[in-house]
Amino acid sequence: MLIIVCGHCGYVLYEGNELKTLNEVVREYANVCPNCGKTLKPSVQKINIL
Repeated sequence: MLIIVCGHCGYVLYEGNELKTLNEVVREYANVCPNCGKTLKPSVQKINIL
């Protein structure tokens, strides 16, 4: 399961089994979090492998 969240507010931008890159998800939202309005920057903060 892949979960990508906004680093500012924790809003879930993507959750699913399909492998997507951070850049793909950020582009889908035009580089802006729909919840808090902050600019999204594709960087990895934490990786959990289950």
